[in-house]
Amino acid sequence: MTIRDILAATILLLVTLIANSFIWLNGAATNPYAVLILVPMAAAMLMLPFRLAWLVMVVGVLGQLLQLQAPLPTHHQMDTHYRAMVYGQVFAALLLGVTLHILRIRIVRQQQAIRALHQRQHRDEQLVTIGTAAAQFSHEVATPIQTIQFMLEDARQRYPNDEDLQRAEQQIRRIHNLLLDWRQVAEDVRVNRVLEIQVNELVQQVRDALLIARPDIRVDWHDNEYPGWVVHADRTLIPALLSLLHNAADAAPLDSKIDVSTTRVDDYWQITICNEGTPLDALKARGLGKELLPSSRGVGAGAMLSYATFERFNGDVSWRAEQASTITEVRLPVTKVVEPEHD
Repeated sequence: MTIRDILAATILLLVTLIANSFIWLNGAATNPYAVLILVPMAAAMLMLPFRLAWLVMVVGVLGQLLQLQAPLPTHHQMDTHYRAMVYGQVFAALLLGVTLHILRIRIVRQQQAIRALHQRQHRDEQLVTIGTAAAQFSHEVATPIQTIQFMLEDARQRYPNDEDLQRAEQQIRRIHNLLLDWRQVAEDVRVNRVLEIQVNELVQQVRDALLIARPDIRVDWHDNEYPGWVVHADRTLIPALLSLLHNAADAAPLDSKIDVSTTRVDDYWQITICNEGTPLDALKARGLGKELLPSSRGVGAGAMLSYATFERFNGDVSWRAEQASTITEVRLPVTKVVEPEHD
């Protein structure tokens, strides 16, 4: 509700009051031009917020009903006719208000749907750009990795017991395996391959991957056992969860810990990530994941990729501030798999 809305409502209220006063002084219910009072009432329903619009409507209806209290300069047998005219105008005003109210709600919903569609289309275009860049990068980086592997094999033959060479080989093998995993993920997405992932196995894989990738951070896991419950997703699910955990670790101050808890509510599995540090403001929390948001730590591409991934699996992710922490909540639908009985 803005000052412009209040000013417009004041003008329409004055017009309605002046029109009702003019009708009162010029025949009241017998004045055939009383129907023109519907004009400012309709304008209010089209232009103003609903509360102010209905305020104008109520004032207009009360003004019409007050016309019945004015002395009628007619014979008694015509009073019923004029009263019926007033009641008809009141009914028309209420019907007009309800109709315009419903139409405005539908228009607002359609506008919101169109806005969400445009936002999603823009996000998908950004995701395609990021995916294309990632594919090109993985293709280009494969050749230098192979070259480094050959050089390390040469050096290993000359210095078979060198510990630094062993550590370098381990890291190169890890990069090579990550590229292979990425290609497998890309193939799964291309053919729309969906797997049944056990929730317990999913949590364990995320914990192991995080321990390997970020051994420097402390994570307190509060997870329960969910035997028989599965998530229908592809291989992009684990990187999406890891991305959120990496973001939480990057946002947390040094020597702090991250709390991760899991629970199941009805047919949804929920994972909650809590990290200390400067909490997100409400505006940024609403836009995070839906668009690129440049900050001191990046542009939010990881959050946007995770958001799109969970959305593909009919899940969602949300962020909120709580005291001096940021809470990340992921919800994914799960189903119970009944194991066949063995004779």
